[in-house]
Amino acid sequence: MAATDLSAEALPLVGFLTKRITLDSTANNAREIILPPWARRVSLFIVDGSAAIQSGAVASSGTDGAAIGTDYLPITSGGLTWRVAPGRATGGGSMYVSATTASSFAQLMLEQE
Repeated sequence: MAATDLSAEALPLVGFLTKRITLDSTANNAREIILPPWARRVSLFIVDGSAAIQSGAVASSGTDGAAIGTDYLPITSGGLTWRVAPGRATGGGSMYVSATTASSFAQLMLEQE
């Protein structure tokens, strides 16, 4: 599965961007998501096809399509929100997201802050 590249996405006038990203069809395999340089805050939830909240993981390094590895932060039913590159002139970079159930989605909101 190819990485999801959001690096060219423009910041909408409302001040945030939402995306639904298809994760790997195999449970616990990572999907690389490339963030746009303006993104400063990330909110992330994992859902199944019926939009029921699931659990998963996010990591700052990995390989798209491979197992998430051991250096990750769990994503629980409450989701996660964090700041990207605080104090830096630009954000961007990649994150690696997986779900504990197969064929799930990442519901993502990016904000400039």
